Amino acid sequence: MEHNIGRSRLGRPSQAHSSARREAAAGNPPAKRGRRRQGQPPSQGTHDNEAGGSGATRSRSRRQQVDDVDVDAAEDGNVNVGQYLADDADWLDEDEDEEPREQQMQQQPPHEAPHQPPHAPNLQPEDGYPGGPSNFSLLTEYHKHRAIPIWNAEPGDEKILKKSMRAITNGKRVINLPKMDRNVDWFWRAIEATGLEPLTRTNYSIIDHGVLTAFAERWHSETSTFHIPIGEVGITLDDVQCLLHLPIEGKLLNHRKISRAEGVELMNTYLGVPESKCWEFFIDTHGPHITYGGLAFVYTTRWEKIDKAVSENRPMHEITVLRQQCIRAFLLFLVCTTIFSNKSQFYVDVVYLSYFQDLSDVNQWNWGVAALTYLQHYLDVSCKAGGMQVAGYLSFYQGWIMMHFPKMTVWRRDPNYREEMPRNATFSTGQGHRDPVLYRQFLDNMQVSDFEFCPYDGHRHVRPLIDVCWFSGWLRCGSLKAKHLPERVLRQFGHVQGIPRDPAAGAPAGMSLLQIDRVFMEEVEMRMIDEEMRGPTVVRAWDHVPGYISWFYKVSHPIMRPIAAPEAPPRPANLEVLIEEQESQSVPDTFDICRNVRTELRRALEANEALPGTPIYETVNRVLGFVEPAFLYRSRRRLPGRGRFDLHDAARRFNTQ
Repeated sequence: MEHNIGRSRLGRPSQAHSSARREAAAGNPPAKRGRRRQGQPPSQGTHDNEAGGSGATRSRSRRQQVDDVDVDAAEDGNVNVGQYLADDADWLDEDEDEEPREQQMQQQPPHEAPHQPPHAPNLQPEDGYPGGPSNFSLLTEYHKHRAIPIWNAEPGDEKILKKSMRAITNGKRVINLPKMDRNVDWFWRAIEATGLEPLTRTNYSIIDHGVLTAFAERWHSETSTFHIPIGEVGITLDDVQCLLHLPIEGKLLNHRKISRAEGVELMNTYLGVPESKCWEFFIDTHGPHITYGGLAFVYTTRWEKIDKAVSENRPMHEITVLRQQCIRAFLLFLVCTTIFSNKSQFYVDVVYLSYFQDLSDVNQWNWGVAALTYLQHYLDVSCKAGGMQVAGYLSFYQGWIMMHFPKMTVWRRDPNYREEMPRNATFSTGQGHRDPVLYRQFLDNMQVSDFEFCPYDGHRHVRPLIDVCWFSGWLRCGSLKAKHLPERVLRQFGHVQGIPRDPAAGAPAGMSLLQIDRVFMEEVEMRMIDEEMRGPTVVRAWDHVPGYISWFYKVSHPIMRPIAAPEAPPRPANLEVLIEEQESQSVPDTFDICRNVRTELRRALEANEALPGTPIYETVNRVLGFVEPAFLYRSRRRLPGRGRFDLHDAARRFNTQ
């Protein structure tokens, strides 16, 4: 009897259990593997990757992680280092039995070539998907998108149609965190100097899971935009600066994954946390992390020590050190519950503390780009068919929706809002619909008037439209990358929307992180959308070039559910556009043309622009003779309906597009 031992990786047998196979071949039963420790499993790398990892789930072996422990430092405290090392050792025997891939290749018979995985077939149907797209030049990854099961679901399939994503938000943590009075000058002056103070005002205690899900369904990572019936709309750097008042210029965040020993050094040096306590945090969170509760405790205890030191007239340098530790703990808590809010909902990454080592340099980093990149990273994941949750700065995400779709969700204007505050502070959110069904229907049947293209016109004296908002290319935060393509949403900048260029023209594939840094810092002016590409300004907010909507419906899937209407179809989403186009294309009245020509010619004669005896004088009189008969016969045949808009004709034109 053959023992079923081992796995296969990429079509080849794995050597992960090679020792067990050798024992089985010798007639011995497989030895029992190392026992998995009790409690929470080790971190699977999801947010280690977000904090600057390489993307591999367990790229570093457990032995390397054990080597990171400073045993001598930990033994001085209350941490049981032996238990910690034993826990990690439970995972070592599997790595020890693993043989090098080169040796594995040498063991294969010479006449057998290594098995190659079959090429993935082209999963896109030749005739396109029902409801679009029929042209896959733009949405190359559409076969993985969650719009497909939503379109194909039966009307009563609540498991698909009513399922909302789990929204990971920490807005309440920021709101409920104790804060010093605004008259504590040493604290708030330092916070405001970092450029991060607006994050204390832009959070919501209630998040509408249904509306966040409805928009995540329409996000496409190829374009980094939402696809709705009136075209593409997106979250831009201009949205970031107006909604959050964060800086969108400066150095891109470039952190990397750190070891536990490095995390201990950061926390001990810049927060004053004892090394033994740091190791306790890292053991509990299985990495260089600290729980939200632990970080809040560090912040409040430093606050108490400051008050005590002041009351005891301690030396000023001691008070200054405590104040800086308190400010750093507050800033770390603030950015990790807003910009870097991840799926853990339990702890924060200590790596972000590295940006607060020198408090005078905090404002040099591009925190606005970090917020946008982090949010788009999670939207890229959640728009796929298997996406179950969405994270990132969700108060910012919902604020963008309420600003551009003011009629869509439940909110009221905050009575304490002032125009100099971030626009995200305008709203006080209410309890919306838990499932996305009604929001999905709203978007499927929306009109151009339902979208606010330029909501910041009244806020320009506070946040003017600066040049970097026109940057087209890659953004990055740590190891995460995101596209910023304003040429796809020109109407949000007050310009007529044309058929945009391929996304790869603005954000070429394969750019390294160092290249992204260099382009954004040194070539940003060369990568901006120039005046020619921006095109003319809009007359109506929804203006676009002829053919844009027809092109968009071929390359995209703007409607999420098929229309089941037994009677007349619903009002087209761009009917107002059709109305305006037909009115502008109506045939001019011939009599009005002749009257204008006669008036102009008579004016020229009276002004002596054509003197008697000259050839031009004879020509003008001859043209007058041509138009005079029009005034002798003023009775004209007028076709029924001429000069009036025909709704049925507009509907026929829409259906033929």
